[in-house]
Amino acid sequence: MRLCINWLPLRPELTRAVARRAEALGIWGLGIGDSPNYGELYAACGDALAATSTLTVSTSVTNPVTRHWSVHAGAARTFDSAHPGRFRLGMGRGDSAVRTFGLEPAALRDFEQDLVAFRAAVPAVPTLVAASGPAAARMAGRVADGVIAGVGTDPRALGELARAAGAERAADRGRIEIWASVRLAVGRTGDEVERLRRAFVPRAVSASHFAFASTFAGKNVPAQFQDVLTERYRHYDYAAHGKAGNTSNATMFADRPDIETYLLDRFAVIGTPSECRDRLVGLSHYVDGAYLSVHFEDVAGQLDRIEDLLALM
Repeated sequence: MRLCINWLPLRPELTRAVARRAEALGIWGLGIGDSPNYGELYAACGDALAATSTLTVSTSVTNPVTRHWSVHAGAARTFDSAHPGRFRLGMGRGDSAVRTFGLEPAALRDFEQDLVAFRAAVPAVPTLVAASGPAAARMAGRVADGVIAGVGTDPRALGELARAAGAERAADRGRIEIWASVRLAVGRTGDEVERLRRAFVPRAVSASHFAFASTFAGKNVPAQFQDVLTERYRHYDYAAHGKAGNTSNATMFADRPDIETYLLDRFAVIGTPSECRDRLVGLSHYVDGAYLSVHFEDVAGQLDRIEDLLALM
């Protein structure tokens, strides 16, 4: 299974350092997020590509709302010319990067047309679609090379997306790639693991909101949680999307530790190196690769611990 570290561009020099370390560890790729709270996406992609020689760099993910498809195509064409075969475009309809500005996600039909136009303009660059439901997965099957599955580690939900994408796949296009999207935090002691679990609550909540806010259909969510999730998601704060600390999103399920535990276990891989290894090996039976969002606040320490994890795989 290919592993791709997800990164938000805090500072250019740190992006370059993370890219070099990931490559040195033998990690397949670096995914760079598109968020209004961090550095510019394509500048960061250029930094990561220029700092490495074999690492695959992808957007994970951008959208067709805040940038026209032709802007994405221009960036992709530049990267493919300078670093052939090392850049991929990961794109979704738009979530926090869109809603933060009061904009709406792209309609699925418009999104598909934009991807078709992008592929025609830059056919050498692979495209992946961020999907949490069957409609987006079917669209990916028609026009993209892969799915970044935003349903966590649940095998049944991953299988539903894979089947939806495969059902629309033309016979001459070959099998579509399925990528998991999960949070990763590695600790060396039980106390450190527990601290990481607490720190990752807001990120698990953010991931679950993307996955479940529109519908629970086909996502294998326990029935006893669905009404509570629906009600709480109405108060989701995009200004705090994915942020650490004591935000309203972080405390959304403070009175429901059973739901917090469920969301952490589904959307994050947190544990000792051997525990994380076992979970990733289990996940490899269902996906071709995984985008692993790390603990940005301690990226150097986490890369050290990821090295421990990789030594066991």
